Amino acid sequence: MKSIRHSMFFAAITTISAAHAQTALTIAQLQASTACSTPAYIIDAGKEGMFVASSDTSHDANGGTSLWCNAGGSNKKLYKRVYDSTINAKWFGLTEGATDNSVAVQNAINAARNGQEVLIPEGNYQFQNSITLRDETYIHFTARGELTFGPRDGIIVEGRYGHVLNLTRLHGMPWEDHPRYGYVGSGITLMNAQFATVKVNWIDGFQNAIKLSARGQNGSQYNKIDFDGLRNNDVGILLTTENDGIHNWVTENTFTGGKITGLTGLLSAPGPGADSFNGNKFYNLGFEGLTTAVDATGFVRNIFFAPRLLGAEGVQNGFKFSANSINNVILSTAIYETAFVSKDTPGNAGAGTLVIGTMSTPVGRTSGVLSVADTNGRFLGLMRDENSETVKESKSRILTLTSQYGVSK
Repeated sequence: MKSIRHSMFFAAITTISAAHAQTALTIAQLQASTACSTPAYIIDAGKEGMFVASSDTSHDANGGTSLWCNAGGSNKKLYKRVYDSTINAKWFGLTEGATDNSVAVQNAINAARNGQEVLIPEGNYQFQNSITLRDETYIHFTARGELTFGPRDGIIVEGRYGHVLNLTRLHGMPWEDHPRYGYVGSGITLMNAQFATVKVNWIDGFQNAIKLSARGQNGSQYNKIDFDGLRNNDVGILLTTENDGIHNWVTENTFTGGKITGLTGLLSAPGPGADSFNGNKFYNLGFEGLTTAVDATGFVRNIFFAPRLLGAEGVQNGFKFSANSINNVILSTAIYETAFVSKDTPGNAGAGTLVIGTMSTPVGRTSGVLSVADTNGRFLGLMRDENSETVKESKSRILTLTSQYGVSK
């Protein structure tokens, strides 16, 4: 037993000694070196780490997790970084002082294998181009720092395999107390994306904070988007397709909010040939300080859970459903009849809209606890007791339970 323990001890000592048999080098020194067998510890700021020689001949050096030793020689050797599963974008050149970090971050993403995490550490980082999580892969993308993209798209998510994003703050164009709308680009774009999970704290200064779209005979579906604040963007959430005239769709996505300020909270605008957008679910969206909360075309059988929408919060128009936006459902503890402005008419809900919860007249009297709109967009409100004042004020037709045969008062 003692001999086994002694063997293990000496093996450990040997391993430790081998690990410390390394040379401290800059990347440039490693690339110029002809001694390509000893482990190297890279000392370039932000790119520090241990590299060891590899027998891999099928890959090129990417500058972050793999480097060339004797880069200009005929017998150059690939060195690979020793690390856990997380790729730090700083290894590829991400810095707070750079005016454009898009190449560094894109290279880090491209180096990731399926299931790996790519990390942007704490800090403030500038970008002059978009970054893309491409199709045929699935990675975890974590940005603890704040990312500023200016007048362009920010992060583009593609593909069927379920990327996972956990983001802090994304900025487009700068603004002060009074934004100048007419911004450019989308903070986050999901293009033909499926099964993606997106969590973001804050997005501001874009034309669209979050955009779901599709092109070709494809769609964006079964994605989960969770946000805290979409502030001062032209549009908070845009559902659309790319106007290619091909059968495509945006369906069965889940959104959890979150406060939205800007011009339009939710805009649904399918392109030519697209399916109606259906099966999308919106939880706890706070529509505040907007010209229009929901402006929906081609929007069928979607559902809102507990939307926050009150006139006192500065929403000029609430739910605006087009003629081909039908049979949508709203579950709410309280909502005013005048929150519905389809056909630019206060109180018009759009065809087949169902509201489960308290519907109120402009002065706050209940006009229904279950309200369903007819094909012309006028509500039929169900309530318990008859009230003549409510009947006078309401834009709905009112059906009282106590007036029905066999129902006791």
